[in-house]
Amino acid sequence: MATIVGIEADGGAVLAGDRRLTQGGTVSSERKRHVFDFGAVGAAAVGDSGAIDEFRRRLDAEIRSHETEADEPMGIDRLAAVASDIAADEGVEAIVAGRDDDGPCVRGVGGDGGVLTDEAVAFGSGAQLALGVLEGREEGLDVDAAAELAREAIAAAADRDTDTGADVDAYRLEASA
Repeated sequence: MATIVGIEADGGAVLAGDRRLTQGGTVSSERKRHVFDFGAVGAAAVGDSGAIDEFRRRLDAEIRSHETEADEPMGIDRLAAVASDIAADEGVEAIVAGRDDDGPCVRGVGGDGGVLTDEAVAFGSGAQLALGVLEGREEGLDVDAAAELAREAIAAAADRDTDTGADVDAYRLEASA
């Protein structure tokens, strides 16, 4: 299934995910993107391949529409609400990164559409292993340290979960952007 993580840091937020796609217990690709850069916001998703593609396509359309109509990036609360509706429709789990009044932050979105506001979130087949790494993190990480921690969390999952691959994509949302 793959593994995705999201971390809030001092001065930013980070999303990361591996590129492995498994179907029926067999690795079918090592090039499936699970992390998406929409410019001022980002997202990561796990689930069936077609559902991930549809989640990305629909979320991209909603983000572009909002930015055109409002002439500003979508805030985290609106982004999480839109992602929640799409994730519930498509049956994916997702993590989104955007801004609120205090700066960059992440929200986890369950397959049922529920939204988590934790500072560190993980979904996918290696989520428990990744969360073990994330829960041991130091407070006050900067964005560079959070990006490294996200990669370490995915690597820890890949070591023990055959559905998580070693190739990692990441999205960084800096406070100064």
